[in-house]
Amino acid sequence: YYVDTVGKNTAKIQDYIKHQLEEDKMGEQLSIPYPGSPFTGRK
Repeated sequence: YYVDTVGKNTAKIQDYIKHQLEEDKMGEQLSIPYPGSPFTGRK
């Protein structure tokens, strides 16, 4: 997570986090039909 301790660029940080969450959702959707686990290498 991106933490802004100064309090500036809050909108940019929120957009960044939102964009990352959207990419995570897309990544999950793409990885669902994957045969086996990409972490263990099982098929």
